[in-house]
Amino acid sequence: MMNKLKGIGVALILLLSLLIPALDQTVSAASDPSIDQLNPAAYDQNVPIDTDIRIYFNSEVRSISPQYIQLFVKTNGTYYDFPIKTIKKDGKAIHILPERSMEFNKEYMVRVNGPAVELHNGTYNQHLSYTFQTNYIDFYELMVVNEGRLVNMLTQYAPRQIKAFAPKRYINDISVIHKKTGALTGEQTSFNGFTNIDINTKSEDVANVHVDIMKNDKVLQKGYASKVTGAKASKNQFTFDIGFSKIPDFYDVKVTVLNSAQQTIDSKIIKFAAEEGKAISSFKESYKYKTAGNGYTFHELLSKESLFASLLSESLMQDIKVQVEDR
Repeated sequence: MMNKLKGIGVALILLLSLLIPALDQTVSAASDPSIDQLNPAAYDQNVPIDTDIRIYFNSEVRSISPQYIQLFVKTNGTYYDFPIKTIKKDGKAIHILPERSMEFNKEYMVRVNGPAVELHNGTYNQHLSYTFQTNYIDFYELMVVNEGRLVNMLTQYAPRQIKAFAPKRYINDISVIHKKTGALTGEQTSFNGFTNIDINTKSEDVANVHVDIMKNDKVLQKGYASKVTGAKASKNQFTFDIGFSKIPDFYDVKVTVLNSAQQTIDSKIIKFAAEEGKAISSFKESYKYKTAGNGYTFHELLSKESLFASLLSESLMQDIKVQVEDR
């Protein structure tokens, strides 16, 4: 009997000697540095352009080596560096903040090369590379044309996950000074008529400003305005000016703002009428927006009727873009 028990004891010792290393490996593997979650997730399609890019790990972040972390944007089939402003640690996550807002309808790639992140349970030495896209849905299509798409979206996402983005606006104000053909008060000599137009814009993204002088939907004169430099130039703003002669005393001014790719990014039409009895008339129209360039969740728009009204009054529905955020 004693020999039998002794044999069982030896067998148990042998079994434990085999199990303990395996258990140690399991515990070790469970605590190895790894990624728990990506935000946005890999291959997400309609990622909001203001999304926080975060990578969550299985342990608290101790330090970051930013030189091993990169962000790229795909343009014409090639990935280009997308500048990162800073990378911060936030508990178990790292937070990647781009220098500027992401763009609509683009593919982005996040790349992390070890040893980029030091965690409490060790260094994350793996190579990570994943992409996501910032595609959008037209607000007009969603809210007016295709009700079925909105119904389908609301079965997948809560209103707090659906965001509407107002377009950026670039024109701050337009000023017109117009002199009629004829003599000034007290003068005998008659002068030709001429007009000066100033356009004040934001500096971001603005490359050129084009002006059309129109009457009855017909273009009478047109040209590119010149950028004013020196004392009149303001920080974060551009002033463009242009002059015309021999134009009527009643006309429309169409201003078109273009980016470096010669794409229209903002436009305005103002109606000008010379004042009766005055040789020189001036007119200025300024623009202030509450929603321009901002994104709002559908929950915010439902909660604040005035905000919803501002969004619709300041932007064409066709220019508002909708994106969704996964949780």
